[in-house]
Amino acid sequence: MGRKHHNTQPVTAPQAAEAAGERDEQVSESLFAIFRDDNGKVPDLSKLDRRRSRFWIYLLSGITAFLLLLLGATWIGFLVFKPFRGYTGKGLVLNIDGPSRVALGQETSYFINWSNQASEPLASSEVRVSFPTDFNPTKIEPTPTDQRLVWRLGSIEYGGRGTITVKGVFTGALGTKTAIQAVGTYKPASFNSDFEALATKQIEYYESVLDGQISVPEKVLPGDRIRIAYIIQNRGADPMTGLEARITLPPGFIREASGTADILDGGQIRIKLGDIQPGASSTAVVFGTFASGAAGDLPIHAEAGKIGQGSVFQASQKTDATISVLAGDLILKLLINGSDADRSVAFGDILRTALAYENTSGETLGNVLVRFRIEPLAVSSTQTQPAPKKPAPAPKFIDWSQLEDSSSGTVSGNTLTWSQDTIGALKKLAPGQDGSFEFSVPIIAADAVATGTVGFQLVAEATVETVGKTKLERTVRTQPIIFKFRTDAAITAEARYYSEEGAPQGTGPLPPIVGQPTTYRIYWSLTKKLHELRNLKFITSLPQNVIWSNNATASAGEISYTEATRQVSWRLNKLPANVNEASADFDLTITPTNLDAGRFAQLMGETRFDALDTDINEPIILTKPALTTDLQNDEGAKGKGVVTKP
Repeated sequence: MGRKHHNTQPVTAPQAAEAAGERDEQVSESLFAIFRDDNGKVPDLSKLDRRRSRFWIYLLSGITAFLLLLLGATWIGFLVFKPFRGYTGKGLVLNIDGPSRVALGQETSYFINWSNQASEPLASSEVRVSFPTDFNPTKIEPTPTDQRLVWRLGSIEYGGRGTITVKGVFTGALGTKTAIQAVGTYKPASFNSDFEALATKQIEYYESVLDGQISVPEKVLPGDRIRIAYIIQNRGADPMTGLEARITLPPGFIREASGTADILDGGQIRIKLGDIQPGASSTAVVFGTFASGAAGDLPIHAEAGKIGQGSVFQASQKTDATISVLAGDLILKLLINGSDADRSVAFGDILRTALAYENTSGETLGNVLVRFRIEPLAVSSTQTQPAPKKPAPAPKFIDWSQLEDSSSGTVSGNTLTWSQDTIGALKKLAPGQDGSFEFSVPIIAADAVATGTVGFQLVAEATVETVGKTKLERTVRTQPIIFKFRTDAAITAEARYYSEEGAPQGTGPLPPIVGQPTTYRIYWSLTKKLHELRNLKFITSLPQNVIWSNNATASAGEISYTEATRQVSWRLNKLPANVNEASADFDLTITPTNLDAGRFAQLMGETRFDALDTDINEPIILTKPALTTDLQNDEGAKGKGVVTKP
């Protein structure tokens, strides 16, 4: 085939421009034909938004769906294989089998049953059993791994089971509700975490092997000596050890002093019983009388048990009874300083006493003898009385020489007595007849410190020889009124310029001069013979023209000065009963002002002393007046206290 030849003649510029114009016109016509609407108009293409590509949207959606699918597959794996999920099936199961109502003192058995109810073996298994603190085990099978009642079971195969047997005796308080608890720990074979199992058995102490009863007379009169007996029997098969009885005496009962009983608060006494063997019994006995004025059916409560954890008494047996007290023939009423309540007293206090009597019987009382008695207390107690027919020692803390008695009673030792010889009405006291005695006597220290006496009690008593024509020699007493001595603590506050030997302890001009500093030495002291004191504090305030010199010493405790309050204080935590004194001293510097000229300048304010008397658990407050430059006890500075001008 032959080749086709083209015209290769050069194109001129005008020709090129004309050709380009023709092409542009052709393109425009083509575009117009494409974009024109039905009306033949072309839209404004400059205002159209650029359309975004959907590629990236599809891509991001695909990635998100893939991640959600991957996350779902992961959680499905967790739910299937459970590598971090808590164990929810049954594993080690515990159960406590035994009585829920317990008899104190009687041996009781409990069975702690354990079993593996998981679908796989258990590893590192352990059971710990907790009994109340008053439980005394007598037999344990199998033997625990350690003394805390812990059994290390180790691995337990699927379906494995066993029983722990514990026998013992409860000795707690009757009526108490408590519990036995078993705690198990284990690790399933397919897990790395430990799990726990728990079982609890609620128990109640509803009865006791101890049986108790109170023996008292059916009816008594005030003044009759009676015997109250609390009988405790052990009906169990094992000994009851370390027992004690606690008896709450009826109101108005005056117990005779006894070395076998301790006195507790609230009119309760404690008598140690020791051990009671099976089938044996023990008896706690109290002797005494009812006070004048006591009457009616009066309650007696008794308990037997032992001291448990925290020194708390745990009663294993409780018994109540009543005793009928008939109205007496003669009523006595004793008031000291207007009251019949127990209280504390200080040496030097005056006992102003009123003692009234009345015949409440329907017959004449013959040869009545009335006595007012003072009895020392060797221990802190209530409702005590010397053993009958044993004379009490004459008190040395009552100044009978200063007795004021308008009824002319007779003093003999520790007793003030009125008889028919001085009071004619006492020879034959008619039904309904009454009378009274009023007198006063001061308290003195005497030998109370040396003998260790903590106080005394006051009691009035009367002996009736006949009731009508019947001779009976009955003695009635009032309820004792207890007085406990407060500490005899005394304080001193003194300023000096010279010592007692004459050596200068102060500095500066004497007499003091306006505008010139003078330094004085201040002495505080405390003396006592009775009781231990705690939380001791001396305190005083300084005037504005007095300066704390920061020179202080103390035999005990700490002296301090607070600038903000201008207070000097001396504090001690304790001053024991066998320490009888303490002292402190410090320097104060005063610069008198023109207002001080011609008079004594004040060095410090009132001294206040506070402490707690631990023997009677009462606060003490003592004060001494403010100190000035008038040094009456300083021979070298005496008469040189008035401030002068330069």
